[in-house]
Amino acid sequence: MINIYEPYLNKNTKKYAHDAIDSSWISSNGKYLNLVKDELTNINQNKYVLLCNNGTTATHLLAIGLKFKYPKIKNLIVSNNVYVAAWNCFLMNPIFNLIPVDSNIDTWNIDEDKLETMLSKYSPDDTAILIVHNVGNIINVPKLKEKYKGYIFIEDNCEGFLGEYNGYKSGSKSLLSSVSFYGNKTITCGEGGAVFTDDEELFEFLNSTRTQGSTEKKFIFDKLGYNYRMTNIQAGLLYGQLNSLDEILEKKEKVFSKYRSNLKDIVVFQKIEENTKHSNWMVGVNFNKNVDKLSLNLYQQGIENRPMFPPMSSHKHLVQYKSDETNSLELYNNCLILPSHPNLNMKDIDYVCNTIKKNLI
Repeated sequence: MINIYEPYLNKNTKKYAHDAIDSSWISSNGKYLNLVKDELTNINQNKYVLLCNNGTTATHLLAIGLKFKYPKIKNLIVSNNVYVAAWNCFLMNPIFNLIPVDSNIDTWNIDEDKLETMLSKYSPDDTAILIVHNVGNIINVPKLKEKYKGYIFIEDNCEGFLGEYNGYKSGSKSLLSSVSFYGNKTITCGEGGAVFTDDEELFEFLNSTRTQGSTEKKFIFDKLGYNYRMTNIQAGLLYGQLNSLDEILEKKEKVFSKYRSNLKDIVVFQKIEENTKHSNWMVGVNFNKNVDKLSLNLYQQGIENRPMFPPMSSHKHLVQYKSDETNSLELYNNCLILPSHPNLNMKDIDYVCNTIKKNLI
């Protein structure tokens, strides 16, 4: 089976993880946590980073931080076709009123024309915007911030990490952004996540929240908190990945280029917005027809694949959010995500592409 994703675990990745274990610092203290923080702040060019145990907890901290900084905000504009964790995190504590906007059929991201129409109904006094970079296709957040002055933007950058907008790293120009280091992400430590911000007050508040609501006085707490910390073992794995970042990104670029070359005449790839750079997380393609049969045939021929995320109302606990989802439903029915990991060789990709072509005849 050609897997849809495999982590790139070279010698560096394993070496630092083993060192973390041998040091006996296996929990939420240890040298690799600081080393990773330094690397990530350098990459994203934000002042502060909080390391978390996974991307979902990092995104939950976005919700908590947004309510702390702007307590009057109760509405959150969201895209109608993202991974369910992005919505769940804002329905926990605190709870926001989620307002879905249909996707753009070309970019697969939130439709900016429909976003403009929606924002005409809501005030920036009580409404913020959650940006999700679907499958790694980057939305130009600085452009939107300039257009919609007064609105607060936050980013679920779990799929967009290492992408760019206007020459900046995605996630770096919002109030807060989250990333994931899950096993199927470009940079991984199995689980793991992080929150980025330039706001010192938010950093201090969320750092306390992330550690049970701790204060400077031992075992004295001043707020509802959680144990969302990353372990030193996770950080060791992650440090090895970050030390191999150029190698991993080069391999991913070759994978994406090969797919685009092989399939350019028979499928439609995500349209990349001007002044942005795709994160090259996953290869997503639109066949402009239902892909249920094709997906099954690919599995039967040893090629793992998955659909695009379905519309929000597809999930039982979110069915009340039924809205205009025409494009989101079409993308769910017509698109597939293909094997995209850096371990793929060119023969693997040729096999995937040739199998697709044969099944389309």
